[in-house]
Amino acid sequence: MDPIQAAIAELQAEVRRQRDEIQFLRNQPPDQRPKTKPKPSLPDPEKFSGQSYKFDTWLPSIKAKLRVDSEAIGDTVAQFYYVYLNLDSHVQAMVLPQLGQAEESQSWDYTTILDQLSRVYDNPNKVQEAEDKLLSLKQGTESLPAYVAKFERILYEARGQNWPDVNKISTFRNGLNSTIRGRLSQQLILPRQYPDFVRVVQQLAGRSSSLSQAQAPTSGNGAGHHHSEPMDLGAIDLNAISPSQQQQRELQRLERYCIRCRSVDHWVQDCPQKPHISDKLVVATIDEDDYDDGSVSDVSGLSDHLDWRKRV
Repeated sequence: MDPIQAAIAELQAEVRRQRDEIQFLRNQPPDQRPKTKPKPSLPDPEKFSGQSYKFDTWLPSIKAKLRVDSEAIGDTVAQFYYVYLNLDSHVQAMVLPQLGQAEESQSWDYTTILDQLSRVYDNPNKVQEAEDKLLSLKQGTESLPAYVAKFERILYEARGQNWPDVNKISTFRNGLNSTIRGRLSQQLILPRQYPDFVRVVQQLAGRSSSLSQAQAPTSGNGAGHHHSEPMDLGAIDLNAISPSQQQQRELQRLERYCIRCRSVDHWVQDCPQKPHISDKLVVATIDEDDYDDGSVSDVSGLSDHLDWRKRV
């Protein structure tokens, strides 16, 4: 037989065999079909290096991996070795007795490794220490979001998530800075539920920040600064403070003659004896001198005139 035809015949026989196998598996009941190994859902945790501060994060990670991906890891033997191989070599040496006991008794319980590590690296006083830290926590100059995040983390470390709301609110409030506590004291009604209380504090802090920015002076060229300066009477323009037409008419009615030379031919502003006065208002004693020397007969009109100048 031709070698090519022989190869084709062999391939055709393999295809028929696989087709028959697929058909056989399809005809099997679902509970009798062979199960395929699922793919893992979670990534592998980092190997535990024996540092105490990393144990609190490694232990939940390895437990989550074994709980979620147990089928992907395999049976109890595979799970036991999975935990063992996620330890650095010097930590593996610490749990070698648990490995020897498992091989001898054929009881592959990975919790024996985790329990041994907990006795060595876990801090039995961490809850009390976290509670003390929570009670002494202060916001200081930190932003409110940073303070809330830190408070929530330590609250769970202290197992305080189930505390009564009044205890959580009191502890949270005592750690706030004086500015926010002052704004809270101005509120007549405050929430009694801890999440609602935190929300109110965030709103007050946001308003306080917006108000501070709005009231901040603007830099550059003195913008935003208002300086009150004393009035310089010698630099005020007469045209800028001239009386209204009605006031002028009233003055003309009262001043029936020149109060300097007592002539009825002209008014005081047209008097030839009047000295030259600049356009700037000068607090002069022209009219007051006339008043003092008794040369004015209409005292009431002159007094009104002087009072008007002083008011301006």
